[in-house]
Amino acid sequence: MKNRPMLEIVSLQKRFGDNIVLRDINLKVAKGELVFIIGPSGSGKSTMLRCCNRLEQPSSGDIIIDGRNIMSGTSRDLDRMRLKVGMVFQGFHLYPHMSVVKNVMLAQRKALNRSAEEARARSIDMLDRVGLAHKADAMPAELSGGQQQRVAIARALALDPLVMLFDEPTSALDPELVGSVLAVMKDLKTKDMTMLVVSHEMGFARETADRVIFMDGGVVVEEGTPEEIFGAPKAERTKAFLSRVTR
Repeated sequence: MKNRPMLEIVSLQKRFGDNIVLRDINLKVAKGELVFIIGPSGSGKSTMLRCCNRLEQPSSGDIIIDGRNIMSGTSRDLDRMRLKVGMVFQGFHLYPHMSVVKNVMLAQRKALNRSAEEARARSIDMLDRVGLAHKADAMPAELSGGQQQRVAIARALALDPLVMLFDEPTSALDPELVGSVLAVMKDLKTKDMTMLVVSHEMGFARETADRVIFMDGGVVVEEGTPEEIFGAPKAERTKAFLSRVTR
């Protein structure tokens, strides 16, 4: 693990009425680390991820990004910190009436006040990084699902985030398109991007993750290296889950 945490989750709890979805989650992600979250549906994985930029409001606990607690401060402080936490969802959420490059430019123009020239140059750089600079002037409907997801990644990267959150980024894609998105994520790892990933891509986790976290019932059941979690899990719940998904 490298230096101090870039992302730290401290005693995080989330309730929906009487339903406790997250119970005392504690997690540190170092700069440049890729932490992979696995677990059954309903285990709280996506809710935890959404709490990291307060798309979901935690019931209690702290979320610390680059040494700053995003649970305190003004709404303007929160908006500034959200710019440092890129998020890629299962859906692509591209504006269908705007070209690819304009989709990537939009948040830069509105949130960072970049000039059109600066935002376009940054957008082309990020599209090139995900292998889609040649599609800059295409419309989203002209792209495959995998290409649209790579545009969504470029859009998040264009805001210069400190941390990238990926919530099931390949689950809506046809199997033959998954590899192109995972290749971009693997490239980000080589460039020291800090990433917290929720996904069922177990092969990718084995090959690329620094650590794997297994969640169930709103708690962290077990964590370790990919070799430890996939090769010699300790908890019975982890063993049972992996026996179902890695046959």
